[in-house]
Amino acid sequence: MMLRSFRRFRPLQQGFSLIEMLVAVMFIGFLTAGMLRVYSTNLAGFQRVNDTIASQRRGRWALASLQDDVASIGYFAYVGFNNPTGAHYSVVSGTQEPFMILPSPTPVIVTGPNPASPGTLVTGPLVPNPDELQYVSDLPLPIQAVLSGPPGSNVTSTGLNLSLQSGNLSDLRAGDIVAILDGSFEQFIISGASGNVILADVATTSTHQNMGGPYAVNPPGTKSHLANTPLAFYRPSVVTRYSIQARAWDPSNPAITIPCLVRQQAPYPVGGTAVAWAAVPIEVIAENIEGFRVDLSFNGGTTWNRTGAANWDAIVAKITTELVPLGAKGTPARDATNPLWFRSYPFLIRMDVVSRSAAPRAESSDVAGQAAYVRRTQTLMVSPRNFGLPL
Repeated sequence: MMLRSFRRFRPLQQGFSLIEMLVAVMFIGFLTAGMLRVYSTNLAGFQRVNDTIASQRRGRWALASLQDDVASIGYFAYVGFNNPTGAHYSVVSGTQEPFMILPSPTPVIVTGPNPASPGTLVTGPLVPNPDELQYVSDLPLPIQAVLSGPPGSNVTSTGLNLSLQSGNLSDLRAGDIVAILDGSFEQFIISGASGNVILADVATTSTHQNMGGPYAVNPPGTKSHLANTPLAFYRPSVVTRYSIQARAWDPSNPAITIPCLVRQQAPYPVGGTAVAWAAVPIEVIAENIEGFRVDLSFNGGTTWNRTGAANWDAIVAKITTELVPLGAKGTPARDATNPLWFRSYPFLIRMDVVSRSAAPRAESSDVAGQAAYVRRTQTLMVSPRNFGLPL
């Protein structure tokens, strides 16, 4: 009998062939290329959306600051000093007029990345050149205090005792105003401050109130006041200027300048001499703001007076025509007997702000090999609350 040997047969194990491997690698390559293309497209879209949102946020921030200030144009707390007939303000062409819109006064030169040639810098003016807005008003100071003298006391040049609640008395300057807000309302010109004592310049206050004519009040220092009466502080006749200026704020390259919306404030100059703004400190409101256009309308936006005007004098001529139906005579904006003319007529101020992204990107350009900024234009219309209320 023959014995048969038993052997366990194992199936043959075979790997992928070279052709199969090449096909798989090619297929994976196609998938990877497609995924990379989708990823780069989504990344570019994300960057464009992010730049758009950032640009809109800058514009909204600029307009929010403008709204607060422009709505308060024409605010004068100390009417005895700001008497329209007091010949304190000048409305002569070329001087520091109390309200002015300056169309494209001087070119704003900026240096930044060259969109047409990425990796290089280019220097040139903003196009179109932005406007300037200048106006005068009283400026409330961020100081809160109450009167701490004995009840029934009068204010004299020896000092005004107070209890400070917030703010800093070191921010006060000679010439600022303190108002005592009780039934015996009085306002005084400040000559100085020491500790919790404010020195009132009673003599100068009397002089200015006597200049007020119909606005004059009782002689200062003749009224008695209650203890713990709130006090308010103002800086009279402050000229505010909004403009676009190039600032070297890029720490990686000092040669790069960024267009910024800036605010400057200075005392109204005696005699109305134009303010030398180059020596006035700058407060940056928003960066990457390259467009600022200001216009005004006396008929709810039907007609705008900035359009087509080359300078403030041309705008004044248009204002004269616009105010004829309202009964105005002569040239209202150049009336020396009413230099605060803008308080007499309600009108609308329009401000267009153009914001841009922080840097140009190729993803934002429609031209191959070039980069572009993301720009957004936003508009604000304000009717200042003090307009139409003559002093």
